[in-house]
Amino acid sequence: MNIKAGIIIQARISSTRLPKKIILEVEKNITFLDVLLERLSRLKMRVPIILATSNLEVDNVLEEYSKKHQIKFFRGSEQNVLERFIKCAEENNLNTIIRVCSDNPFIDMESIMDVYENYKGEDYLSYQINHLPSILTHYGFFSEMVSLNALKKVSKENVVDCFEHVTNCIYTNPNKFNVRFIKKTIENKNIRCTLDTKGDFENLRKLYFDIVKDKPEIGYLDIIKYIEKESRITKSMKKIIKENSK
Repeated sequence: MNIKAGIIIQARISSTRLPKKIILEVEKNITFLDVLLERLSRLKMRVPIILATSNLEVDNVLEEYSKKHQIKFFRGSEQNVLERFIKCAEENNLNTIIRVCSDNPFIDMESIMDVYENYKGEDYLSYQINHLPSILTHYGFFSEMVSLNALKKVSKENVVDCFEHVTNCIYTNPNKFNVRFIKKTIENKNIRCTLDTKGDFENLRKLYFDIVKDKPEIGYLDIIKYIEKESRITKSMKKIIKENSK
């Protein structure tokens, strides 16, 4: 199979719980979107990186980030994110997508490489963390890989619930799609490195200054080890997880 893969970063400015969360300054002229894009630039793989956002005026500012980090930029539907990914992939001649959420500034690069190197043409490949698809966890370290054909197949079914979350109708239907998970276990279930609330921002900001800024390639296991030594962060993360549990 001729795999033409690329990283598509899903990003938007509008957020109900923490408006403009990905472009709030962590320090002068540095945002968590900068942190994420800097980490991705260190990947030891030659694939295009595309920042994909909506066609809303509020998201105009994101084009400046694509220019700053010298990556591609794409705009598409605000509501139908599935369609946005399909059109972005087609425009950039991709048949396989490595999907990264901009809410995860400390994305783990080795895990991206692991998924990329283990991909064998499945419709969907990602991690299963403690028996749960990584996309459904609050760890914020992992990406997923999905074929363009699978996304198109979902789009043809025209189910509204599939439009926003892009891959949910694929990994929950292994009878329809070729789905594979790489299993991992993380003993500590109170780790939250995804950005959604003000509390998340403060926790990630502290982690940035304490360990990530000076070690921009630091992996998720070392981040977890540090968190476990910091009781204040641990307590805060545990509280936020409880408050945001569905």
